[in-house]
Amino acid sequence: MSNLTPEMQAELDKLRDIRLPDPVGWWPPAPGWWVLLALAVLTFAAIAAFVIRRRHTRRHAALRELAAIRARLADEDANAATDLAVLIRRVALSGPEGRRFAALSGPEWVAELERGEAGLSEAVAASIANAPYAPASAASETLRRAADEAEIWIRRHA
Repeated sequence: MSNLTPEMQAELDKLRDIRLPDPVGWWPPAPGWWVLLALAVLTFAAIAAFVIRRRHTRRHAALRELAAIRARLADEDANAATDLAVLIRRVALSGPEGRRFAALSGPEWVAELERGEAGLSEAVAASIANAPYAPASAASETLRRAADEAEIWIRRHA
């Protein structure tokens, strides 16, 4: 038995147990989660813009066209050599010095294709420069090498 008076016992009966707070809900998220979500959306948008912009560049379009020409060279399409020469000419004309290249033909065009460390080799430059005027023939090893060197040339000049 306790030594409590009835008044004290009555006061003690009025007390309630400790009430725990309600569990924390997941919504709305804390401000840190909003910042993280915003950064994720911005990062995704930046990557998407970069990919879309890259696909619309001259270089990317020229490399896609070069891949199609390579496939035609593998199928021994006679017109693929001419298309490779036209592609190289278009890339050169679309660059910042395009006006300078517009009037070049023959040995001057070959010399321009060979110019600099990013230039084509002499045999490849000559075959590309003469391709539109040469008779249509099956793709040769020189034209396959020309496609390989043209890829490097496009990457450096487009």
